[in-house]
Amino acid sequence: MFAVFGKASLESNRMDEIVGLQNSVAIPMATAQAGHVASYIAHSADGSRGASIYVFETKEQAEAFAASMNVPEGAPVKIESLEVFEVTAHG
Repeated sequence: MFAVFGKASLESNRMDEIVGLQNSVAIPMATAQAGHVASYIAHSADGSRGASIYVFETKEQAEAFAASMNVPEGAPVKIESLEVFEVTAHG
């Protein structure tokens, strides 16, 4: 398995909108991708930083998903980084 690890900066005063976008756009986009295994999205206690993990069966599927990630202009989220890692253990 391979995972896309993402980090983002968030506009904490727009957290309701951010959570709505996660549930209506990000998660459905991930689950529609071939090879999707699991998705996790979290944010810091102060709401200023976000992190995500999207797990796929193959490296190619993870890379394709990472390449498809984009945030519309004016969104309360700014992607800081996306990296693909091989999953070497899970429980």
